[in-house]
Amino acid sequence: MPLDRAEKFLFELGMDHPWIFRHLVRRELYRRNRGDPEAVHEYTLNLLNDPDVLGILRSRHHADFFKAPEDIMITLNGKRMSPFGTAAGMDKNGDALEAFSCVFGFQETGTIVVPEREGNRKPRVAADARTEDIYNAQGFPSKGLVYAREALEAFRHRMGPRPAVYANICGLPLSDEKAVETAMEEMKTLLVHLGPYVDGFVWNPASPNTKALMMLRRPHVARQTSELMRKYAHGMPRLMKVVPYEDSAAARDAYLHFVGNFMAGGGHGVVAVNTKSFPKDQVPVDGWGYDSAGRSGRFLKPYMLRAVRDTRREFPEAVIVGTGGISGGDDAYDAFKAGATMLEGFSPYTYYGLGLLPRIQRRLHERLEREHITLHEIQYEARRGRDLII
Repeated sequence: MPLDRAEKFLFELGMDHPWIFRHLVRRELYRRNRGDPEAVHEYTLNLLNDPDVLGILRSRHHADFFKAPEDIMITLNGKRMSPFGTAAGMDKNGDALEAFSCVFGFQETGTIVVPEREGNRKPRVAADARTEDIYNAQGFPSKGLVYAREALEAFRHRMGPRPAVYANICGLPLSDEKAVETAMEEMKTLLVHLGPYVDGFVWNPASPNTKALMMLRRPHVARQTSELMRKYAHGMPRLMKVVPYEDSAAARDAYLHFVGNFMAGGGHGVVAVNTKSFPKDQVPVDGWGYDSAGRSGRFLKPYMLRAVRDTRREFPEAVIVGTGGISGGDDAYDAFKAGATMLEGFSPYTYYGLGLLPRIQRRLHERLEREHITLHEIQYEARRGRDLII
């Protein structure tokens, strides 16, 4: 249904002023969807395909509203782009590829699995507006490989090869019997069928809400998966999504051992970090129907920085995508200073809208100018003078 004049005005006003999105547009979205965060997200993805909304985003894109300042642009595997992208979960099935390509430098679509999958029963998402956190126990809902491949193919046909898209994927064993074998077979299928339409892959064994994935979070499986990715996704970035960990020597050693196996198999780096698991008594919802939930939001920043620093220190040439707790330009500066190559977001945009991105980029640019340093210099220093692995 086309937007009326008042809705168009409000949509654009929310982009120009993120605080208006936070306190007016977001409130209206929740009113229309009876306070259900997941319904709000689905409604918004549909809205982003509305011709009026796409027209506004295209117009803003051509007017350079979302364009990153030149001094924060990066080049990865031959593509010049803004280092800010969407995190996995923001567009699980490729439903808003064109809309997000008008806004972000790259997208991470998924998590994509082979079969269509309902995930856990609803309600399974909660939002805490006081802390601006999101809690979820979705359990990998997905429209499946065929749907995602068709969406990506159509996107490439319309937009060409330029907008960078990385597919977040996982083979998903449903039982203990032949779990790893099943996961590897599905990974091969995903790599082969999605490869022609994406710029790289992110393997995601990190979801805290899918018990079957625990069998994949083992060092030898990380290496086996990485070797498979190298075979079927040669010449493009191959990354792994990682879980947050506490600040202890034992936790750090376990993390680096796991990542080390992925790198040894031919991986290029990590996406750090996924949501952190919390027990149900810490989920701010009455009658939460699950034993736990994955929490994302501002509180993740120290976990993200820890993983970025530790990974960069141990693997200077790695591609490191920071995600979690990046709500402003100063957060972005801290992440790049720690060693990030690129940054992703999801939760902050659900609270402040797409107009948050230009503000993050401008603030980062101002911070770099104030410190008399370029993003390239920060990243080069963090890598100790080494080039990226890809």
